[in-house]
Amino acid sequence: MTTKQAAKLVTLHVMPTQPVSAPVLNDAPVPMNVLIQRSGIARQTIHFYLRKGLLPRPDRTSRTYALYHPETVDLLHTIKECQTKLRLSLDEIAELFERKNYNIHRIRADMEQLKSKNGSALAPAAARTGVNNTSRKTSDSPPSGEWMEELRRRGLIQPRHEKSATEAAELARSVAHIAGLGVSLDDLESLAKQIREQAEEHLTVFQRALDAKTGGKPDYQTAIRLFDAINQFVNGRRSEAVDSCFLAKTYLSADTFVGLNHKHLFPSESFVARLGLNREIDRLISQLNQNPEDMKALVDLSRSYYLRSDWLNLHSVAERILQRDPLNVRATADISRALFFLGRVDESASRLEQRLKVGSDPLLRFRLGQCLLLRAANGNVAEMLAAIVRKHQLAAEALREAELQPNVRRWIRLDLALDNLSLSDPLKINQPTVEELEELHAEYQGLPDKTLSPISRMTLSMGRMLVSYALYLVYNRHSNPKAEKLRRKIIQMDPDCVLATRGIAVVAPRGV
Repeated sequence: MTTKQAAKLVTLHVMPTQPVSAPVLNDAPVPMNVLIQRSGIARQTIHFYLRKGLLPRPDRTSRTYALYHPETVDLLHTIKECQTKLRLSLDEIAELFERKNYNIHRIRADMEQLKSKNGSALAPAAARTGVNNTSRKTSDSPPSGEWMEELRRRGLIQPRHEKSATEAAELARSVAHIAGLGVSLDDLESLAKQIREQAEEHLTVFQRALDAKTGGKPDYQTAIRLFDAINQFVNGRRSEAVDSCFLAKTYLSADTFVGLNHKHLFPSESFVARLGLNREIDRLISQLNQNPEDMKALVDLSRSYYLRSDWLNLHSVAERILQRDPLNVRATADISRALFFLGRVDESASRLEQRLKVGSDPLLRFRLGQCLLLRAANGNVAEMLAAIVRKHQLAAEALREAELQPNVRRWIRLDLALDNLSLSDPLKINQPTVEELEELHAEYQGLPDKTLSPISRMTLSMGRMLVSYALYLVYNRHSNPKAEKLRRKIIQMDPDCVLATRGIAVVAPRGV
């Protein structure tokens, strides 16, 4: 994964610090910034709801601008209400909203029916299926009195007089489910204590704001709106903070291969320049000026721009190739990569998906996995982890497809190793082993280059440097004595690389 992915993992949308006048509500469609202002919900959350089918699609007036129906604000508030009061999952809410065609009045009517009867088809999943915690109870049995008292003693559910029996039992099932996933009751007790302390602060803010809003003469309608708004902000901000902390702890800046300016960090630009890349680009452009139909020169120019991280020109040349050969795999992969680094990730993924419908290809399948992961990187932790799983599935399929294409398979193995060493494996579950990278390193070093074209030689040199760097990182993380020798060799080959310019301390191993 790229530095762009790492640096942009969580985009915090800062609300204005100056008081904002309440907008005049009407039936006119509204843009995203007005939607955020009226709902108090972050942009990335709204985009997530759109992807989940919780909101109707907006009217898109251009590639970057869309207008939303004003009732979308009501739907956003209703999502939170369905979660907190009806205990519905997002999938269940999406089912309800789609069934009612996103009509807020019909949705509200259904919600009232759900509140009045517990046996609804849309009842919470926890209530329908029970919990799997055999040490306390069976999955279809109610929580035992002993279990409930233990949770009350620890402050994980409220005392008897503060909660209804149904709500307490549902919360107890939730606790049991979490405990069954490996979270200790001690840890949950600590979290519950922090939540209670934070709740006191929230109520202080609420009371202060209510007094300021009403001039000391509060009314219940104002209090309800204010309380819901503060609750919404706190819950959303807490979720964003947890995601941000998790993702920040998974990022190691020294293990990246593409910088914030979207240029390759490793090898350095001077490395490929010394190989003659700029001269080759000039030669190819001159050749194409003389013969615009020279397909080989066009393909080589595309590869050259890829090596130079010139994504705009890569996009342009790849488009020219696809105009002549719409099914060209390399051009499709190149244009998806260019769109990827130009920030047009959705378009990149869409083009790959459309092309794969025509015919499967291992390189395109692998690139699709990378796009899906980058697209999820601006969401929450759950989205990102799900995208990682999907990416590894696509990578495994791509490697199987490439059994008879050794060059493609070798490049996918290298790219996958680089991804996992940088960011796309934050839990360090699929890290390449020393043995795997030593084998891949030996393969690259053993490839003959005397009969290759200039661009092919440069591509091979780039691959050799990348696999050397990946092997160094793995050596370093395992405190392998070969790490320092390999580092010196890499710096000798590329004196301007990150290992030379940033020093050893930057790449010191760390825990997650």
